[in-house]
Amino acid sequence: MSETAVAPSTDAPAAELLQLADIQDASAGGKAYGLSRLVTMGLTVPPAFVIRGARIDAHPDELQSAWQALGDKPVAVRSSALGEDSADDSFAGQYDTVLNVTGLSELHAAINACVASLDSQRAKDYVQRSGDEARYMNVVVQQMVDAAVAGVVFTADPVSARRDLLVIDAVAGLGEALVSGEATPDHFVVNTSGTVDEHALTGDQPLLTDAQIAQIAREARQAETHEGQPLDLEWAIDADGQLFWLQARPITTLPADLNEFDTPLPRPDDVLTISNVSEMMPGAVSPLTGSLTGWSIDYGLQHMQVTVGARESISPEWQVTAWGFGHLFLNLTGNIVMSAGVLGSTPEQTAQTLCGRPVPELKALPSQPKWRQLINTVKLLHYALSAPKVVDKFDDEVAAFEIAPKQTAQALVRELQDKASFYEHAMAVHIQSSALSGFLSAIVENMVAAKSNAATAQEQAEAMRLLAGASGVESADMVVQLDKLMDHLATVPDAQQYFCEANPGDALSWVQSAPAVSEAFSNFLAQHGHRGYRELCMRDPAWREDPIPLIQSMQAGTRARIGGADTHSASHQPIDTQQLSRGLRWILPKAHNAVRRREHTKSHLVTVAHHFKIAFQQLGQLMFAEDILPDADLVYFFAFDELPDVVASPSAANTALAEKRREALAFQQRFEFPEISVGASQPLGAPKVSSDDGKILGRPASNGVVEGTARVAHTLAEAAALQPGEILVTPITDIGWTPYFSMIAGLVTDLGSAVSHGAVIAREYGLPCVVNSRVGTKVIQSGDRVRLDGNSGLVEIIPAPT
Repeated sequence: MSETAVAPSTDAPAAELLQLADIQDASAGGKAYGLSRLVTMGLTVPPAFVIRGARIDAHPDELQSAWQALGDKPVAVRSSALGEDSADDSFAGQYDTVLNVTGLSELHAAINACVASLDSQRAKDYVQRSGDEARYMNVVVQQMVDAAVAGVVFTADPVSARRDLLVIDAVAGLGEALVSGEATPDHFVVNTSGTVDEHALTGDQPLLTDAQIAQIAREARQAETHEGQPLDLEWAIDADGQLFWLQARPITTLPADLNEFDTPLPRPDDVLTISNVSEMMPGAVSPLTGSLTGWSIDYGLQHMQVTVGARESISPEWQVTAWGFGHLFLNLTGNIVMSAGVLGSTPEQTAQTLCGRPVPELKALPSQPKWRQLINTVKLLHYALSAPKVVDKFDDEVAAFEIAPKQTAQALVRELQDKASFYEHAMAVHIQSSALSGFLSAIVENMVAAKSNAATAQEQAEAMRLLAGASGVESADMVVQLDKLMDHLATVPDAQQYFCEANPGDALSWVQSAPAVSEAFSNFLAQHGHRGYRELCMRDPAWREDPIPLIQSMQAGTRARIGGADTHSASHQPIDTQQLSRGLRWILPKAHNAVRRREHTKSHLVTVAHHFKIAFQQLGQLMFAEDILPDADLVYFFAFDELPDVVASPSAANTALAEKRREALAFQQRFEFPEISVGASQPLGAPKVSSDDGKILGRPASNGVVEGTARVAHTLAEAAALQPGEILVTPITDIGWTPYFSMIAGLVTDLGSAVSHGAVIAREYGLPCVVNSRVGTKVIQSGDRVRLDGNSGLVEIIPAPT
């Protein structure tokens, strides 16, 4: 219900009386225009008329006849000021409404009251806050509904900003008690299929029947579709069960559509997971990151499938990943295209590799003919075994890659367009390298479990112990260097005062200037500064650009060392190969090489992403300098393929859209999702988990048993509170968390598998680790005493003594 047809004016028109059918634009105010639109939609609206340009004691001559035409029933007299209930401002409650008006003299007085409220102090305060100009008053006179129940319906949830949910609030009698806050309503949340997802009742029985809820939801969504935007509507149901619509206004407080960039699923019952992908990209991502990094992941996985013959060609539509509610998911069904196309690969193996456990919901796809599977299997072996040669070539490609800085935004956008395909290529190389590592790691586990159909927890733990013997793993070597740096800091006399006890900004300044540590810190950033939290996110800076998160973790680790706490150092437990079978002695070195190569290509991939991060930072600054955007950060809130048009044709509409999308990201970040979803994943409601027995069973990822105090941390900011010797419980870890590994006693993650980042680094440190606990952060609380068994995957809360 846009008001673009009539611009607000301070000049009131001559007072005139209009029927709802006569109102063609918003010159009669948003409320009156909304009612006229409801009539146009074919919805039932109580009879009404409107006085446009109403004045005190100067009412239209036809007022009496129009009032009498409404019938011998009480009427409601409502303000409808110009600009009220518009797409920008609601003015809800700022102007007067008079109910149950029964006589002509009362009608005149009610109209005067509404006109006078235009100059009320509360209305003036609202106008001053909103910055809008003065409005003139229009008045709606509408037949009252003898309401048995009344209320409001929002076609989008105004709290969560979810447009796939519709919210109905209902009270007995007139709806004004709800609007004024005098009555607590029955509350219903309805999804797009018409099912009530949740409800909260004020009495023993609901005020609305299922049929009434369905009718309100159906007609409200009809109105939303007609207007092309989310609406806030008032309704009433009379004693005979007739539904009437009383008001319609745009919801003015919503951000951009949280599902604007959702990708359609190739099949409606595809199985999605947040495992694996949440390690590299936890939380919601900006449109720029989703459209560039998210798509590149899908491209790399499709590239693998096409190379081995499991897929005919790379589709421009997302096939192996998904993007919903701003979050990235792996499409497990899209991934098992491989098992349908090659011999020896099964959906169960795919689920175990990506999720660390079986996924019963994942069903096999129709298999290709056996002869084709045989050919594809040969291609798959060639694909995996040629990874070392591809990686060697990739080393030279990354060394030569650059995104040249430019003087104008338009030139830099062209440069980024030209180089975007290399990001896709880098992702494809990393996936090829990872495929060989996963292939050989699976062989090791299968050989360890040679006498059983599936590896037991103990056999899984033994396989992880053997795989942990790989030395020279780049991500682990980085942690070794960081450990040495913190060990050295703990010996510097001034470190306690100027580093450990300082705020992070001052600590950074000190470590950059103190002769005893500045060179070592600079060398560390020179080698590893391209890494960081959410390191493939275009908007999140790397350590080199923003070292503060790294400094915070270093402060915690250094404090622990100075305090004499036991800390860990990354090390490799020697493996007595003579005790292994001949097959394991042959395959294990190759598996170790593959692990090193996978982490090497991951670092290269992050290097390529870092080039793009720096370029997008420059692009944002250029767009700000050229008055294309009011602040440089908004560059991240356009999809990559939108940028050329945004730069070529700057507009206020583009800016407004980006700002709304930035608001949307804050809402999207609040959502959590189930590990496994059939069909498009939906955000979880309040967690419903049980810890009656205090036991959680996950996947063992690093041997050892430890008891200690739990520290639950969902973010790096929460992790800064870690104390030495605590057991870290977190949804997932990426490279940004590794500085804390030297001071924790063990690790529990909700998600992940044996090759997850946390599992790999925990094994390097010799820390007991359980991944894929699924509910660890929901059942365990900071301060709980827990026993973590990295051999069996069992995490147990130890009851406090009574």
